[in-house]
Order: sequence, then C-alpha cells, then structure tokens
Amino acid sequence: MQGWKKIMSLGDVYKAEIKRLQLLKNGIEAMVMNKPFVNKTMADLYVKEGQYEIANILLFEDEEA
Repeated sequence: MQGWKKIMSLGDVYKAEIKRLQLLKNGIEAMVMNKPFVNKTMADLYVKEGQYEIANILLFEDEEA
C-alpha cells in the first residue's frame, strides 16, 4: 500500500472506525483494513504517510486525557 502507513492495530473493528472518524474530523486521511484472526476480526488503521506524525499525536494525546 504505497503512500499509506500503519499507525496501529486494534482488536476491535468498531474502535478502529471510531479512530478513523476522529482523524477524518481533523482533516487526516485514514482507512481501516480488516484482517481475519482466529475466531475474531482485527483491524489495522492506516494514514497517509505525510500525515503520520500529526495523526500519532492526535490519537495518543486523546488516550492520555
């Protein structure tokens, strides 16, 4: 996936979609890729390469609050 960088993996697709929407509201292009995992679906959250640093700040600053 050229031009995209994985920012995190989540064990819950719903949580990944919430984080994607949070990034989109802040003007950051993001997408979720589902990946099947033994008896459950996990998800990887990707952002455009040039937006990785700001997305990282937004996501992890929110978790600390």
